[in-house]
Amino acid sequence: MTAAPPSDDASPQLLWADDGSPRSGRFGDVYFSKDDGLAETRAVFLQGCGLPEAWSGRSAFTVGELGFGTGLNIVALLDLWRRTRADGARLKVFSIEGFPLTRDEGARALAAWPELAETAAGVLDAWPAGTPGFHRLDLPQWGRRSTWPSATPAGRWTNGRDRPTPGSWTGSRPR
Repeated sequence: MTAAPPSDDASPQLLWADDGSPRSGRFGDVYFSKDDGLAETRAVFLQGCGLPEAWSGRSAFTVGELGFGTGLNIVALLDLWRRTRADGARLKVFSIEGFPLTRDEGARALAAWPELAETAAGVLDAWPAGTPGFHRLDLPQWGRRSTWPSATPAGRWTNGRDRPTPGSWTGSRPR
C-alpha cells in the first residue's frame, strides 16, 4: 500500500459537532473531550506535567507542546501560570501545529469556558495567521513568550539560541 502524497492544504478541515465541539475532519478526531475538555486538560496535561510544582521557585520555565489545536492547553497553562507564578518569573511556550485553526475558530472553541475568557482573549489577540513558519508572541502582562512554528519547519532551528529546552511537554490526546 502506498501512502497518499502530502497535501499542501494546511487546513484541519474543521467540523463542528451538534454539541458545539470542534473535530478535525482531516483526522476524524476530537480536539478535546466533549464531556469536559478543560478538566481533561488540567488532569492530563497540567497535573500530568507536575504543574505548577515544576515551576515553583524558578524564575523562568519553558513548556513544549505538540499540537496547538484550539489553544485550550496553552490557555489553561497560562491561566495556571498567572495564578501561581513567582513575581517577575517568565514562561516560554513552544508549540507546534501542522494544521492551524483560524483565530475565529479558536475563539469559537475557547468560548466554551467563560472562566478562561480573560486569558483566552489575550491569546486570541496575539493569534498568528495560519501560515507556515515561526510565530513569536510576547504577552508581557503575564510574563509569557510563545513561539508557534508550523510542523513543517519545526525541526529546522536556525541556531542553538533558538532551540527550546522545555521543562515540560504537553501534546494532543490520541483517541
